Amino acid sequence: MNLLKTTCCQLILACLLLLSTSANAALIRIQTDQQQYQTGDTVTAWLRVENATETLTGFFLALQYQPAQLWLESWTFGTGFDDGFGSYAYSAHDLINGKLSLEEYADWAADLDLLMAQQQQGFVLAAFKFTVKKAGNFVLELDNSYLGFLGQSANMLSPDWAGVSIQVTDPTAVPAPPSALLMLCPLLWLSLRRTLSVKRTKAMLS
Repeated sequence: MNLLKTTCCQLILACLLLLSTSANAALIRIQTDQQQYQTGDTVTAWLRVENATETLTGFFLALQYQPAQLWLESWTFGTGFDDGFGSYAYSAHDLINGKLSLEEYADWAADLDLLMAQQQQGFVLAAFKFTVKKAGNFVLELDNSYLGFLGQSANMLSPDWAGVSIQVTDPTAVPAPPSALLMLCPLLWLSLRRTLSVKRTKAMLS
């Protein structure tokens, strides 16, 4: 009997958690000031919230990047959760694995009408600056295992997200010769040797 009661309680709790979580409540879009860079350039990126279904009062997420190619210089939080009296922000940077964890929550007494006015056209969660160390193609993305919003009704909201790809070139790299040119050089050399050989033969016969 006790086992049955425990199982029922667990099922009820799971259902409540499921009902209290809304999927696809907003979209987090990772954006950059450019799509193509050179080594040594500064990449400015930001996280923008779009299509929120209700006023948001907090978020948590982790931005992932390639630490061997990109050096994270700095980051700042946006103003979407600040009604003028501040908010509660937290950050933790894992340099080795290339992960920046961020959290921010509005004050418990924040003016929800003011927050709604700040958020209804979309808003920036945070901004970042990277220095490019190596050439190649890299991505900025979010960790799905650590991602969520807090809505005004105290529900946990699960957003979608869209990452961004960065293309980096090395301005000091010597461009490789075209393949046609590589094939032409041996042919020209053979033609030159043949011409010289013919001239020598004629000279000997004369």
